[in-house]
Amino acid sequence: YVKYRDRQPQMVKDREQRWPDHLEEPFFRSLVRYPPIGRRKHMQDDQLRDRNELVAASIEREIGGPRNWKQVSSHVQVLKNILQ
Repeated sequence: YVKYRDRQPQMVKDREQRWPDHLEEPFFRSLVRYPPIGRRKHMQDDQLRDRNELVAASIEREIGGPRNWKQVSSHVQVLKNILQ
């Protein structure tokens, strides 16, 4: 994981990190808070949401910045291969 984080661009003029440290920490807290649920969905704010939507909403509540479920899904897929 450390090697993965070191490979990420550090605030270069053209490219900045997609998941900087201030987003990475709430991301992992949310993954712990919402364990894998398969294809099921949970009710939150009167809407059925899957895990990625729950994680994205949790990150948005913690930092106030937008992360959508597609960004969360992509990041989970990248980390799945690294953390196995």
